[in-house]
Amino acid sequence: MSKIPAPTLPEGHPDRVLLCQDALEAEFLSLPDRAQRAGWSREEVAMALMELADCYFLVNADFETLELGGGLVRLARKLH
Repeated sequence: MSKIPAPTLPEGHPDRVLLCQDALEAEFLSLPDRAQRAGWSREEVAMALMELADCYFLVNADFETLELGGGLVRLARKLH
């Protein structure tokens, strides 16, 4: 595993997420390759990565409420 570069932009900068994607890309792309070599199908790996990313976001996001209504989910960011 290689070292993930540290951010070079301040928090809140509009390009910071893109910079983070660039920093994570090599490690992220190596994970499905390793999983497929272990015997998992591309579809299984893709679905697992999506579920893991979704769960990571929901567990680590700073949300106050989860409202269900009209078939839509609305997440409200907590105000500090």
